[in-house]
Amino acid sequence: MKKPKKLAVISPVGKRDTRLVMLGRIGYGIGVALTLLTLAQILGAQPITKPSVTQTILIAVGITLAFTASFFELWYGGHAARKEEKRIRHNLLGRLFAQQKALSLKAEGESEHTNDGQLIAMLTDNTERVVEFRQVYFGSTLAAIAIPFLTLLYVVIAIDWLTGLVLILMVPVIPFGVRGFMKLFAKTSANSRKQRGKLAARYLDAIRNLVLIRLHGAAERIEEELKEQGETNRKAIMKLLAGNQVVIIVLDGLFSLCLIVVACAMSYYRYQAEAIDLTAVFSIIFLSFLLLEPLNQIAGFFYIGMGGMASEKSIRKYLEETKTTATTQQHEATTITPDAELVIQARDLHFDYGRGPVLKGINLDVPKGKKIAIVGRSGGGKSTLLKLFKGSLPLQDGTLYVCGENVATSETFAQNIAFVAQKTWLFTGNIRDNLLLAKPDATDAEIWEALEKANLAAEIRNMGGELDASVGEQGALISGGQAQRLSLARAFLSGRKLLILDEPTAQVDIDSEAKLIEAISKIDDAYTVVVVTHRLALLKLADATFTLENGVIDSYAPHTQEENEKAGH
Repeated sequence: MKKPKKLAVISPVGKRDTRLVMLGRIGYGIGVALTLLTLAQILGAQPITKPSVTQTILIAVGITLAFTASFFELWYGGHAARKEEKRIRHNLLGRLFAQQKALSLKAEGESEHTNDGQLIAMLTDNTERVVEFRQVYFGSTLAAIAIPFLTLLYVVIAIDWLTGLVLILMVPVIPFGVRGFMKLFAKTSANSRKQRGKLAARYLDAIRNLVLIRLHGAAERIEEELKEQGETNRKAIMKLLAGNQVVIIVLDGLFSLCLIVVACAMSYYRYQAEAIDLTAVFSIIFLSFLLLEPLNQIAGFFYIGMGGMASEKSIRKYLEETKTTATTQQHEATTITPDAELVIQARDLHFDYGRGPVLKGINLDVPKGKKIAIVGRSGGGKSTLLKLFKGSLPLQDGTLYVCGENVATSETFAQNIAFVAQKTWLFTGNIRDNLLLAKPDATDAEIWEALEKANLAAEIRNMGGELDASVGEQGALISGGQAQRLSLARAFLSGRKLLILDEPTAQVDIDSEAKLIEAISKIDDAYTVVVVTHRLALLKLADATFTLENGVIDSYAPHTQEENEKAGH
């Protein structure tokens, strides 16, 4: 039975780059060989005379070619590795997005393939190892293996067939030796990768739970566990490096010595037998150094080579496990004619996480410059609908246009959207730093204008340092209401005209809620607002209100507290 073709981790461009690096190394070998053969010709002449103009030119050409090819190999390999690294990460993130690993299914505890620590290791360490192996190391190694055979083929044809054949029989000892050591150290290499992955996962887990660790007084215990895991990782790495040194000593030391000795002995024997002249003797001895090219690669093989191949295998396994085919829509797609007056056009949207449908044929139009509210009980599909609007979930079924762009095909529609979540994430730094995330080149005047719109400017002016006032770690030095309004100011500063607000007042006190609602009420018709909320005060600001229950959306216009409670409050 024919084995299925392995999923490619390296792109066609990456494979082409590997071949170019290989050609660079072969060019280096040709340049060195040309120089050595010319020197052999000079030394083999009896009596030795001053090099001719032709010989001088050949030596200059050989040195130039060797230097240029070597520089190209090193420069282009590094350059290609960085580009391929981006492509692999883009592919992994695209697959992660398509499979909803981190965005939805994983949040429900259904991820069977990887945990966060493994994903981070795959996107960082594993990806770097793969491209260092494929783009920098692999092409050079293929060339290093080819150079001895090309050299000995020249020896057989142009210098001495017997010496060439003897040396050809010796050269395969290198790859066979490498293969043997690969099997011998396979478990050591695998254990080193395993311990690195464990250490990354433990550190990530500790970082994400710093507050909980501190509250439970578990800092010392976690510190000791991390130290223990770090020491285990160090021992695994040292064991791998020790094995690498053994390989270098055995293959590099013994084999290179044997190869050169055999080359010299055969040259002497054939010269005594008058089968070759002195120029041929020097040529064979000089060219024997090119036979050591594979040994120059061995030093990095058990670290770069085995690590790169294992990382590539890990990435391929993840890509195969999460492989998706084009999904056939279960419902007939509705054709939409983009309307410039509608910011959102949704037709027959369906979504299923694999546990039953969450959205069941959503149809919704959001006019430009309007405030639209969506209400409904928990689990009714509100968060899923918002995620589709802002592009953090892939479209499964139906047709959706946002800001005139087809969400199914556009890669830029999300650039028109500013999102304010229930809880704002703030980076450690000052007010200005957190706002400049939305617009790095914003002036202070633009920042103050955004703060005014968010009803926060007066409070910032009263802080020591104003825009340079620190927000603390995760916004610890400002209130939750101030953090939410800072997020709203960031949305204004971004210049994006579609604002999506997910329960913006859910986690703030009454005073902060009033200030936030006042800021939202002042948003003019230059912006379109979609807000999910249960607050009557926010619902009163909406031009239209929709209920989303059990995946179905209906128009609704609450006027009383009782009706608002029915809407899901």
